[in-house]
Amino acid sequence: MSSEPSPMNADAAPASSPTDALASPVGTPISGAYLEQLTLPQCHDVIGRLAAQVDAQSVEIGQLREVLALMQERMKLDSKNSSKPPSSDGPGSGNRAQRRTSQRARGAQKGHKGSARAVLDEREVDQIVDCAPPEVCACGAPVVADGQAVRHQVFDVPPVRAVVNEYRLHAGCCTGCGKKHRAVLPAGVPTGQIGPRALALIGALGTRYHLTQFKIRDLLAQVTGVDFSVGAISQAHGKLAEALAAPVSEAIKSLADEPILNMDETRYPREGTNGNWVWGVVTAKLATYSLLPSRARYVIHSLIGEHPQAIVGSDRYAAYGHIPPEQRQACWSHLIRDFLRISQRPGQPGRIGANLLGSAYVLFRWRTAGKSAAQFEPLQRRVQRALIRGRDQTACRRTAATCANLLKSQASLWTFLRDARVEPTNNDAERALRGIVIKRKISGPTRSRRGDEFIARAFTAQETCRRQGRDLWDFLHQAVTAWIDKTAPPSLLPNPALNG
Repeated sequence: MSSEPSPMNADAAPASSPTDALASPVGTPISGAYLEQLTLPQCHDVIGRLAAQVDAQSVEIGQLREVLALMQERMKLDSKNSSKPPSSDGPGSGNRAQRRTSQRARGAQKGHKGSARAVLDEREVDQIVDCAPPEVCACGAPVVADGQAVRHQVFDVPPVRAVVNEYRLHAGCCTGCGKKHRAVLPAGVPTGQIGPRALALIGALGTRYHLTQFKIRDLLAQVTGVDFSVGAISQAHGKLAEALAAPVSEAIKSLADEPILNMDETRYPREGTNGNWVWGVVTAKLATYSLLPSRARYVIHSLIGEHPQAIVGSDRYAAYGHIPPEQRQACWSHLIRDFLRISQRPGQPGRIGANLLGSAYVLFRWRTAGKSAAQFEPLQRRVQRALIRGRDQTACRRTAATCANLLKSQASLWTFLRDARVEPTNNDAERALRGIVIKRKISGPTRSRRGDEFIARAFTAQETCRRQGRDLWDFLHQAVTAWIDKTAPPSLLPNPALNG
């Protein structure tokens, strides 16, 4: 018996109409016998609907392929083709395996000029011990000293003991009016139990040496014999933050007068939140840090002004977009990572990325060779042509978007050619943040506003002193003493007479 439906059944049960079949998510096969019953307009309708379905599926497949390519690209991201830190590189990244191992033996090489500590003058030595040769030789004859001695000096650390001063505040009563009087602490004496030099030492240990509050407590107990509580160390950090408030505020205000600035930011969360960011603004002799709850543009306005006069070196983060391209220097180290990522894409985008990557390497070679701005013009044209090709190609929308963005701010790529004082990278600002990042990894997030202020202000003092060749401990001691005495604090601004 034939399975083909009769015309009567077809009229009575139109459930297998072409429209129903096409409306199904998967679609049902349409037999040739069934199509023979359709009129020519109905066949055209079926063909049109099938074509539309194929077109829609083609678009969806294209979108899925792009998503797949994006996911595959993200899996290949590492410190060389993205902003991820080297510590995040997995075993399969290959970056560590590609390091060339030296064929030379460890230690000093043949012909290396050795170095040794200079012998101190006799007047600088604390004790001289003369060691005489034996009086009699093994052969039985007497030994006569020749008067020439080999000087051997040993440097050691003496036992350290904290100096404890007790201040007795006596009281008295006026014999005339009966008013009571009590003595006050002398100038330079804090109200707490930790003195100014110890406060300065705690500040140095917590910044330059990245010690946690627990380790600072343990170190002081072992070395000085004084066992402070962790709470006392935390309070000491708060006092240091207060003592550094004025010098750091002065340093931040001075940024408005600087001709060249470099900026960068990284996350530094407070316990229980993820919103805190530490912003670093650096010059050759100054580094300031601020822990703020946002990464938005208004933070940049608060740090360097809404319309800064300086040339600003930074990465391509969108918050810097309000600064005119002619007044910015985009970081070429970041661009190399972007170009490397593009070069790893298949087809035309990969070739364009390889061209841009090669141009970036040429830029640094020419920069090292001291080529003039005029000699860079062929390279500028080459980069521009590659960016235009990248913007106009249709194989990869991400490549097109990156190239279009760079073309809009093209002037920011070459600011270092217009001003020789400007570096083509933002490496200085990134390096300046490294110490704070290490502190964050060791100590974890801050727990209060007091902790935020200590990190920002103490690291401002630490990095600025390092750049100016100043002694951090001495500066912190001066700042704490001035804060206790309520006198003028020391300045973090570079002194040309002292710092060159």
